[in-house]
Amino acid sequence: MKTKVLMVGTGGYAGVYLNELLHSEHAAAQFELVGAVDPYAVQGANYEALCAKNVPFFDTVEEFYAAHTADLAIVVTPIHLHAYQASYCLLHGSHVLCEKPICSTLEDAEMMIDARDRSGKKLGIGFQWSYNEGILALKHDILDGKYGEIKQIRTIVFFPRDLAYYHRGSGWAGKRCTKDGKPLLDSVAFNATAHYLHNMLFLTGDAIDHAAEPAVLTGEVYRVNPIEMFDTCALRVQTAGGSELLFYATHAVPKTQGRSPEFVIEGTLGNATLTYAPEGPQLRGTFSDGTSKNYPKPDTGDIRKLYAMDEAIHGANTLTCGPETALPHLKCILALAELFPETPVFPENVTNFNETEQQYTVTGLGETLDACWKSGKLPSEVGAAWAIPARTKQF
Repeated sequence: MKTKVLMVGTGGYAGVYLNELLHSEHAAAQFELVGAVDPYAVQGANYEALCAKNVPFFDTVEEFYAAHTADLAIVVTPIHLHAYQASYCLLHGSHVLCEKPICSTLEDAEMMIDARDRSGKKLGIGFQWSYNEGILALKHDILDGKYGEIKQIRTIVFFPRDLAYYHRGSGWAGKRCTKDGKPLLDSVAFNATAHYLHNMLFLTGDAIDHAAEPAVLTGEVYRVNPIEMFDTCALRVQTAGGSELLFYATHAVPKTQGRSPEFVIEGTLGNATLTYAPEGPQLRGTFSDGTSKNYPKPDTGDIRKLYAMDEAIHGANTLTCGPETALPHLKCILALAELFPETPVFPENVTNFNETEQQYTVTGLGETLDACWKSGKLPSEVGAAWAIPARTKQF
């Protein structure tokens, strides 16, 4: 019997799911798309494809559940809508796969967990690397002690973004709060590169479906774009388990300097690296006994989480990223929002605007963050002229 799927949200990243659900023979044999909730669906890129498959549209989740049911609801809407919509779907009989990040407040996260527990349904969060074959194989080896004690993980990622990125959707991109004051906290670390900050917490979790709790966060955040949150960050997180996690991410480098996520893991019995060669990503571990191991590539498609969620619903596997797994990442973002109620702005003498690309960039930013990544330091610690002193939060 096919799994009946409700899409909550049809724009933006929902296209990844819809491309699979509408066009994949594999998905057609496993899933039936029974509805799409989106009051603005007609404006979206996926509207005609949905119409061609005779998928019915609804303005709200209440309208759908008034007369319909779904086995699985996939929530792909702005951050501040996640908690209510996911909870409503759970309490009306659906398992839920909610896109990352989980939500924007701890209270909302508690609402979602309570709805899951009361409904008896499963709630997955769409941090896709937590469902990826290569990352899971690496984590199993970490849990089995093959790398010894994880001392440090360093991750770097550059995703250049132009002004159109911040003008998309209903006006929530880059905002700290909605017009009515509900937290959004949309930033480079909470949206486009959130997967890779979460991944470090996930890899240092003490079980396959756990992520490490942050104990101390020290960070620097900046913006060059006309937004409320930040487009650049450099973070050091000490976990409760004793690992040091370093994260460097930005939207403010030229498009020619885009950089896929890379990480280095240093353990007492071995190291692992994710690097990018001309033939693609290479995830490789080396051990103190002289042996090495290649893992499956972690970029083998965002859609694995859909199938992993369906397998978990039917008892075929463990749901590796539930709400508790996603909470440590949210705690880091909330700490940054507390530490930086106003986002520091890069000085004008390093700020550039490319009229053709419609993009703000910062002179030398990529080189500075790369030097930080290689040395395990923050911009203020390597003497970047534009850097401000780092700020620290103890949890």
